[in-house]
Amino acid sequence: MQFRRLRAANASATIGFFAIYLAIPAVAVERLDPAAAALVASFALRAENARQDGAEARLRGAKDVFLPTVSLLADAPLSSRIRYSPEIAPTTLGLDATPRSAPSQLGIIADLPIFDGFRRLNTLRSADTQVDSGRSLVAAKRQQVLLEAAIAVLSVMRDTQVLSFRVAQCAAIARILAATQRQFAVSDATRTDVALARSRMEAAEAGRERASADLAASRVTMSRLTGLEPERVAPPRLPGNLPRTADAYAALVRRANPSLVAARLDARSVAERAEAATAEFLPTVNLQVSRFSQYGYSAALDRITDTTTRLLARIPLYEPGAFPRVAEASALARQRGYEVQDTERETLSTARANFLRHAIVADQAARLLSRAEALRESVSGMEIERGAGFRTILDELNLQAELGDAESGAAAVAAERDALSLALAAAAGMLDVDRPGATGKRARSLPRTAARDQGSAQARFRDLAIRGSQSVIRPVQEPVLRLSRIDPGDPL
Repeated sequence: MQFRRLRAANASATIGFFAIYLAIPAVAVERLDPAAAALVASFALRAENARQDGAEARLRGAKDVFLPTVSLLADAPLSSRIRYSPEIAPTTLGLDATPRSAPSQLGIIADLPIFDGFRRLNTLRSADTQVDSGRSLVAAKRQQVLLEAAIAVLSVMRDTQVLSFRVAQCAAIARILAATQRQFAVSDATRTDVALARSRMEAAEAGRERASADLAASRVTMSRLTGLEPERVAPPRLPGNLPRTADAYAALVRRANPSLVAARLDARSVAERAEAATAEFLPTVNLQVSRFSQYGYSAALDRITDTTTRLLARIPLYEPGAFPRVAEASALARQRGYEVQDTERETLSTARANFLRHAIVADQAARLLSRAEALRESVSGMEIERGAGFRTILDELNLQAELGDAESGAAAVAAERDALSLALAAAAGMLDVDRPGATGKRARSLPRTAARDQGSAQARFRDLAIRGSQSVIRPVQEPVLRLSRIDPGDPL
C-alpha cells in the first residue's frame, strides 16, 4: 500500500510539472501588456519628454516677447560732488537752484517693441515648428520603445520554443543511444554505432545548452525593457492593416513616419530662424513710456518728476559680424534641407526593402513549416521501419538531427517574420499600447502538434524486437514534451 501511494504521488507530481511546462491554464493568470510596461520603464522616453518640455517652454518665451518690458529703476548715489569752473557764485533771483550733487532717482519704464524687422515673428514661428517637430520625435521614440519591447517578447517566445525542440531532440537521441547500447549488449550493433549515437547525443546536448543560454539572455533583455517577468507578459499584437503593395506602404511611410515628419519640421524651423537673423539689417521702432522722480536735486528743488512718452527708432548701418551670422544661418538651413532629403530617401528605401523582405520571410516560414511537417511524418514512419529492421541507426540519428534543426529554424524564421511585421508598423507610426477592440491577432508560438509525440510514443511503448536474438526489451515509459509548429495560415 505504501509503495502504491508513493507511486501515485510521483505520478501526480510529474503530471503537474508537465502541465505547468506546457502552459495548461489550470489557474487563470493575469497577463500584462508589455507595451504599456515598456513605456513606463523607458528612461529614453522620459528624456525625450523632458526635451519636449523644454521646447514648450521656449515657445512660451517666444510669445512673451510681444509684451512690453516693464522695469523699476532706482539710483541712489553714495558720494557725489559737482564743481563749477570758474568758482563764481551764480547769480540768483530768489532761491539758488544750481545742483551741487547728483540726485537720487526712482522711476518706472515700459518699453514696447513695435517693429523689429520681423525677428520676433520668425522666432515665434520657428519655436512653434520646433515644438511640432519635438512631438514627432516623442512619437518616434515611443514607436522605438514599443518595437524593442515587442521584439524582446518575440525573442523569449522563440527561444522558449527552440529550447523545447532541443530538449525533445535530446530525449529522442537518448532513447536511440539506450536502444543501441542494448543491441550492442546482444551483439546486434557495433561499437561504431554506439560511438556515433554518443557523438550525436553530445551534439544535441550542446545545442540544448546553447538554446538555454539564448533563452536566459532573452529573458534578461525583456525584463530590462519592460520590468516584467516573461510569464506575466502577453504576446504582442501583430498589425493587421498594413498596405498590400510596396508603393502603397512607401507612400504611407512618407506621410506618417514620425522621424521623417520631425526632420521636415526641424528643417522648416531652421529656415525660419535664418529669416529671423536677417532682422539685423532692418530698422527697429520702440514705444517707451517712463516716469522718473529725482530727489535732492538742489537746495531749492527737492523733487523733480518727469513723465515722458517717446518713440525710439534705430536704423542699423554697420555692425561687425552681422553678415557672417546671417550667412551662417542661411547655410545651416540649406544643410538641414539636404539632410531631410537624404533621410527621406534612405527611409523609403529601407521601408521598401523591409516590405519585400517580409514577403520573402513569410514564404520561407511556410516552406520551413512544410519541411518540418514532412520530417515529423518521416520520424513516425522511420521508427516503425527501424523496429522492423529496414533502417539503420545512422538513418534514425540523421533524421532526428535534421528534424531538430528544421523545427528550430522554423521557430526562428517565424519570429523574424513577426518582428518584420512589427518593424513595418513602427516605421508607419502604427504601434500603440493594447486597447480593447484593437485590430490584428496576437503573435503565437508554433501551434502544438501530436505527430512527433505519437511516433515517439509508439517507439517507446512498443516491444522492441532485437534483430538476431530471442530477447525482447521493453523500455521504461517516460513523459515527453509536446512540440509545436508554425500555422501556415498565420497573418502577417
